[in-house]
Amino acid sequence: MRPLYDARVSDLGPGDFVQAECACGHIEQLSAAMLATAGVAPHRRVLDLQRSLKCSACRWRGRADVTVRWAG
Repeated sequence: MRPLYDARVSDLGPGDFVQAECACGHIEQLSAAMLATAGVAPHRRVLDLQRSLKCSACRWRGRADVTVRWAG
């Protein structure tokens, strides 16, 4: 488990999730496999995802607060 400011997508294990909460209230949990399928590079920092995630409810980009839900 790494601190959030230093966590990268490659640090996510099988039970770990990136949780993105939009300003509209929509919450989504993304696994490392889901991020890889979307084309996110493994060396990318988790906090850098804030700018690129787009809410599926309100369609705004860059309004998400990102945290990591570590397994266990």
